Amino acid sequence: MIAKRSGWNGWISWVLIPCLLLPWPLRAEGKLKLSPQQVVDLTLSKGRAVRAAELQAQRSYLGLETARSVFDLTLTSSFGYESDEAESLTGFSNPKDQTSTFAAQLSKKMSSGTTLTLGYDHTRQSSVLSSFTAQTRNPNATENILTFGVRQNLLRNYFGLGDRLAVEAAETSVRVALEGREENLEQVILEVMTLYWDAYVAQQQLKENVAARDKYEQLVKNTRRKSSFNLSTPGELPRLEAEYDGAEARVKASATVYLGAIDRLTTAIQMPTGDDIEFDIPVDLPPVPQLIAKDVDTLRSVRVARASFENTERDLRAVKVNGLPQLDLVASAKSTGVDVGGDAATAEMVSGTKPTYFIGVELSTPLDSGLLRGGIADRTVAVEQGRLTMESSRDTARDTLRAAERTVIADYAIARANIDAVEKRARVVRELESSYRQGRQPLVELIRSYNELFSAQLEKARAVGNYHVSLNRLAAARDELVTNNRN
Repeated sequence: MIAKRSGWNGWISWVLIPCLLLPWPLRAEGKLKLSPQQVVDLTLSKGRAVRAAELQAQRSYLGLETARSVFDLTLTSSFGYESDEAESLTGFSNPKDQTSTFAAQLSKKMSSGTTLTLGYDHTRQSSVLSSFTAQTRNPNATENILTFGVRQNLLRNYFGLGDRLAVEAAETSVRVALEGREENLEQVILEVMTLYWDAYVAQQQLKENVAARDKYEQLVKNTRRKSSFNLSTPGELPRLEAEYDGAEARVKASATVYLGAIDRLTTAIQMPTGDDIEFDIPVDLPPVPQLIAKDVDTLRSVRVARASFENTERDLRAVKVNGLPQLDLVASAKSTGVDVGGDAATAEMVSGTKPTYFIGVELSTPLDSGLLRGGIADRTVAVEQGRLTMESSRDTARDTLRAAERTVIADYAIARANIDAVEKRARVVRELESSYRQGRQPLVELIRSYNELFSAQLEKARAVGNYHVSLNRLAAARDELVTNNRN
């Protein structure tokens, strides 16, 4: 989103105010008026590159949801039926057992590394009893078991540290992705604004070339009229005709450049149009903004590098924690109910008169793990690389900011100098035209003054465009072209 900050004057405030304008440009006198703010609006609302940056940022949430998935509430269930008529070596088996089973379990892992389970098992058996078992049990029997279990990680992932590190790393990755989205949006806007000013310069070049052609065309007509009365000097007419032919060729070349620039601009902002575009640009050149010094540690690129470095440290800790031996405290409480009918078995299970309790520990560990050693070594190198990247990003951000500030100052001086040069060149042309009409100035000097004026006008357009682009680059270097206030 575009946000307003004090210190920026003139039209450059387009990069710093909310996008409140209508996204479509205005039409005036058969032309399509297009301002820098409207270019930003169209880029943010319709640009494919902007949408691609948004989609890329959204994909970062997959890692976060994956890390959080270890804490999901999980339901496991099963149902089965078995018909058993097999004989046993002991000879005590029933001639036939028909058994149906149903089991369900809820499990939930906590951020403390504790896993809670609640299970229910139902078994119903209908048998043809043998002579050995007929005296001890009923042919039909039901067993219900309710179990509550606890498992606590004591070494590997002790008290959930490994899981929490994974979630923190994923959350940081999302933050980095969102910051990267803003960086990508800034780059997209800078590229589009460069296209905008390129098109503006191309249009100005076309206009100046058309003006030059019209000027030479008028001079050719006047000279031909003079020649009909034998008042022109030798070589005057062919010289002007040659200048006119050159001007005509420049018009055709600049028209091709202009149309190509317009095509690139309208494609970038997804605004197909065959209308002539009028660039809505303030007449006065905005002054160099007076800005408060920026702390490079607060810039997005530095924050991203710092967050990435912190993630490498988390990754190293997670590898060490998850490489410890698996030592878990395991405890369970079970209530059993057995009876002929299911209701009676359930009532006995719920009453808790037939409990079973268990507590113990489980240990599992590799005796020698090259994979763990390699993982720790790799993550240690990644931490050092992240540290170097963070330090380099800080230096790069500082140099980029200083260069942007110096470029704005230099481009402003160049633009002002070119504006003054155009005014002086125009005055020279006016004076030489008057002298030429009075016969006190040769044609060659007038032609030279025309060409110098047209060149100065083109340089002025380029300098103005470069200055406005420099203002945008300075805003981007200060993280003020696109602000991260979206969730």
